Amino acid sequence: MKKTLLLLMALASLTIAIQANPHTPEPGSRERIAICDAARAFVLSRYASNQALPQAIVFKIEHLSVQEPYCNFEAIPLFKDGSNISTEYMEDIAFNFCLKKTAGRWDVILDLSRTDVPDAAELRTIKSNFPADFPRSLMDDTWRQLLGK
Repeated sequence: MKKTLLLLMALASLTIAIQANPHTPEPGSRERIAICDAARAFVLSRYASNQALPQAIVFKIEHLSVQEPYCNFEAIPLFKDGSNISTEYMEDIAFNFCLKKTAGRWDVILDLSRTDVPDAAELRTIKSNFPADFPRSLMDDTWRQLLGK
């Protein structure tokens, strides 16, 4: 009984330690697929034109960092066959999302997608909307500098 309790406590500590350290989910892992699925649903609802897409979209991931319950995701959308998506179907933009996992599901909580660096007024708005407990360590160097401490 005592050994079982110690083993359970060790496993719980290991799980907490793993979740406390930022990591990049492996390609094909359940975690990565779930994050991409959440990002895809958001992209299709916010950025796709009203025309039906000729094929599914996938992402060429530029940056993916997770520290549960948060994630930062930067990617370029492509058609499933690897070809570029024309502007007739979707805005030409690299996506940058902050996601949060709640009740086992990832959701986009902040959209930082853009085609240029935010000006001072946009940056103030972004900072005011940025979740206070979102780990800045998940962001790439450029966004960490823009957001400051």
